[in-house]
Amino acid sequence: MLNSIRAAMKRTFIAIKINPKAKLLEAYTKLRNELKNEKIKWVDGDNFHVTLFFLGETSEEQISIVKGMLDKLITSHEAFEMNLQGLGVFKNIHKPRVLWAGIRNYEPLKEIKESLDHEMKDLGFTPDNREFKPHLTLARIKWIEDKNKLEHLILEHQDEDFQKTAIEQVIFYESTLKQTGPVYTPIGKFPLR
Repeated sequence: MLNSIRAAMKRTFIAIKINPKAKLLEAYTKLRNELKNEKIKWVDGDNFHVTLFFLGETSEEQISIVKGMLDKLITSHEAFEMNLQGLGVFKNIHKPRVLWAGIRNYEPLKEIKESLDHEMKDLGFTPDNREFKPHLTLARIKWIEDKNKLEHLILEHQDEDFQKTAIEQVIFYESTLKQTGPVYTPIGKFPLR
C-alpha cells in the first residue's frame, strides 16, 4: 500500500526555462572542455532553468491545487526580459559546489517569487528561507583539483554579457531522477501577461 502511495507521488518544482543562445553555449562548452578532468556534473543545456519553488514529493491532489493557483497567479504578472551575465560559484572559490551564470534585471522575477512563496505557504508548502539569488546552474562540483583554473575561467567571464532572455511563461515541472541525469517533464505551462 505504502509503495503505491509513493509511486503516485511526483518530485516537482516550479521554474522558468532558459533557452541558451550561442554566446552562453560557447562559454559553457569552453568551461566543460577546460575542466573535463575534474569531478563535475554538468547540467544538460536542454535542462537550463531558474528554480522559483521546489516542492519535492507531491501528490496528484496537490499538483491539481498548485496548477489552479498558478493559473491565476502567473497571469497577474507581466512578461519581461532579463540578462544572463558573468560567472560565479556557491559556496566560494576554495570550496566550490555550484558553478553558475549570473542574472541581472531580475526585479520582475523577484516579484513573481515573492507572490509564489506567499501562495505556496497558504497551500502548506514551506518556502526556502534563504535570500532569493536567481542564477542559472551550469554544473555541480563534486571535487576540483585545479581551483586556480576555475578561478581564472570565472574572472575571464565575470563581466561577460551572455544573452538577453525573454521570460514569457512559468513552468511546473516533474523531475524524474535517472542514472543519466534528471529528466524534466512539464506538468503545466503558465503564460505571463
